Amino acid sequence: MSRFRFMGDIILTTPVVTALKAHFPDAEIDYLAEPPYIELLRHHPDIAKLIPFERARYGKLPWWKSAVVQLSLIKKLRRSKYDLAIDLLGIPRSAWFLRFTKAPIRVGGCFRYRSHLYTHCFTPEQGWKTAVDFHFLALCKLGIESAPAPPRLFLTEAEKETAQKYLRKKGINLSKKIVGIHPGATWPAKIWPAGRFAELANLIVSRLNADVLITYGPGDRAIVEKMKVKLHSRVILAGLLPLRRLLAVLAALNVYISNDCGPMHLAPAVSTPTIGIFGPGEPDIWFPYSEEDGHRLLIKEINCRPCHQNECHIQHRCMDRISVDEVFQTVATVLENYGS
Repeated sequence: MSRFRFMGDIILTTPVVTALKAHFPDAEIDYLAEPPYIELLRHHPDIAKLIPFERARYGKLPWWKSAVVQLSLIKKLRRSKYDLAIDLLGIPRSAWFLRFTKAPIRVGGCFRYRSHLYTHCFTPEQGWKTAVDFHFLALCKLGIESAPAPPRLFLTEAEKETAQKYLRKKGINLSKKIVGIHPGATWPAKIWPAGRFAELANLIVSRLNADVLITYGPGDRAIVEKMKVKLHSRVILAGLLPLRRLLAVLAALNVYISNDCGPMHLAPAVSTPTIGIFGPGEPDIWFPYSEEDGHRLLIKEINCRPCHQNECHIQHRCMDRISVDEVFQTVATVLENYGS
C-alpha cells in the first residue's frame, strides 16, 4: 500500500489498513511512504513492514544517481512479489511504482492515463464524502464494504513514559488538566490570529486552572514569537519535537486545539479530543472526527469559502469571525465532558 505524503493524508489512510487486515487476516501489509511521515506508522499492529521512499533526496542528486536510487527501490518492491498493491495517492510516480511491482492486482483511482497502470480502477468523483471515504473506494473495488474505523496511530509504553518525563521537565503538572495549542499551519489563510491564540491560552490558564502547551513546527517560529510576549507563565512552549515524540506528548493531553494542518490529525489518532479551527479548507473532507469522541469543529460559513487560497486578500473573514470566547467555551465544554 502506498500514500507517499503528507502527515494528515497518511494518518487518514490507517482505517484502510485496519479494514484490509480484518478482511485478509493472514496477509502481510507493507506501507510505502516518504520520511519523516512514515515513522508515524511505526508499531501499527496491522503493518508488517515500512518502506521509506526517499523522494527528497532526488533533487540533490545527479539524474543518474537519482535513477539508481529509484531503480533500487523498484527491484526491492519486485522481490517482495506482492499479490495486491493499492495506490492511495494517484500521482504519476505512485502509479508507476505500483505498476513496477508487477502485483497481479493493482488498485488506484481513474486519473487520466494512470488508470491504465492499474488492474482495478475506482472513480474518484463518486461515492465519498470524507478523505477516509475516498480511500475506502479502493477497498470497494476488492469487494470490501465494511464501515471505516477511526484513524489510529500507536505508541509504545516507553514512548508514553518518555513523553510524561518530558512534560514534567518542561514544568507541566500532570495532575492538572493539560491543553495543547497548535497556532501554525502551512497556508497563511488557515491561521487563526496569533494574538487570539495567546488570549485563549491565558484564559484557559486563569479560568480553567489548566496548564497550556504550545506546539509548533519549523515554519511557525514567527507566530510563536508574536505570542510569547503576551503569554501567562503557565503557558509552556514545547519546542521543536520529532514526530513520534510529538505524537506521544499529544496523547498525554486532555484537549488539543489546532488550525487545519497536519498536527491537527495527530491528536485524534491517539484519542485526544481535538478542536479544529477551519477557514478556507473543507472540513467535510478533512475533519472526519466524531463529536461522540469529544472532537469539535469551529467554522464560519461565509459566501467565499471554501476558497482553497494560500493567502486571503479580503480581510480573512472566515477566520476573523471565530471569536476567542467561542473557542474558549468549546474548550471548557470538551474538558468538562471528555477531558479525563
